[in-house]
Amino acid sequence: MYGHDVNPRTFLPPRAAPLGATPELGDPAPPLPVELDHERPAVVAFLRHTGCPFAELTMQRLRDTAAARPQIQWIAISHAPAAATTRWCHDIGGCRDVDVASDPARTVYARWGLGRTSLGHFLGRRSLTSVIDLARRGIRNRHPHGTRWQMAGTFALDEHAVVRWRHLPAHAGDVPELEQAMRAVT
Repeated sequence: MYGHDVNPRTFLPPRAAPLGATPELGDPAPPLPVELDHERPAVVAFLRHTGCPFAELTMQRLRDTAAARPQIQWIAISHAPAAATTRWCHDIGGCRDVDVASDPARTVYARWGLGRTSLGHFLGRRSLTSVIDLARRGIRNRHPHGTRWQMAGTFALDEHAVVRWRHLPAHAGDVPELEQAMRAVT
């Protein structure tokens, strides 16, 4: 199911970090490792581990949507080291038009209230069904870096860095609908 690129360390739960509150609609966005362009709205996607099929699908959608919608700033946050994130971006066809930052300590994730998930979040029936579907489409686990336990999340911010939309996945295969994010800020 996961192919030959399984890194068993990605299955070990990381140390829990103190979490901030997950921003609600209307809240100001917590700080990011990427400077926001206050001339336009932004969509910020906190990814699962690099190598994750769901992170790959999310990044492909970010990249493709960013090319068509440059009036929005597109940001992806990875918790893999910068070199591994860059290599992963190359392996999945590039991350052009998306501002990509690495947060290996997961401090930015924690600041945004995105902590550890449960085992069922990424190994439950819905996630496994989704990963099989992606494998049939050619998207498979590849050279994972980070932890499978990390919660993903996607937020749409207006040009004043106020949260106008958010997606907190119910399971690992629950990827964000970027059309909804765009409608919330345009």
